[in-house]
Amino acid sequence: MTVTLMTEADLAVRWCMSAKTLQRWRMKQIGPEYLKLGKQVRYPLEAITEYENQTRTNVAFKGAEEILLYLQQTGQATIEKIRGACLGGKKPRHQIHTHIYRLMRATPPKVKATQVCLDPDSTVMTTLYSVCQDDEQ
Repeated sequence: MTVTLMTEADLAVRWCMSAKTLQRWRMKQIGPEYLKLGKQVRYPLEAITEYENQTRTNVAFKGAEEILLYLQQTGQATIEKIRGACLGGKKPRHQIHTHIYRLMRATPPKVKATQVCLDPDSTVMTTLYSVCQDDEQ
C-alpha cells in the first residue's frame, strides 16, 4: 500500500496560506495529522482530505449554536439583530459574519442569506439570514 505524502510547501499552496501558519498550527496541535521525518514534515494526503471534510462539515464552534437557535426562534434576522441578541451583544460584526459564513458553508448548509429591499421605493437592500429548511439543502 502506497501512502501519498505532501510537503509543508505543497499544503500551504493547496490551502492558500503560508508555511509559517502550518508551523504555528503544529505547535498548537491544530490541523491535519503529520509525519516528522528527521527535520522534514510530511502530511499524508488521506489525513489532509479527512481534515478538509471535517472542517467543511463541522459547525460546532463557539457562537454558531446560539446564532442558529436565535434564527430558528425568530425566523429571519439582519446581522445587526443577530449581533445584538447573540453572544452577549458584544462580539464585533466581523466575528458574527464569520459564524454565519461557516453556517452557510456547512455541509449541508444551516443558514441562507436573502437580499431584500428596505423600502419598495428605494434601491437600498439589506441581507436577511434564515435557517435552511430540509428541502432547501
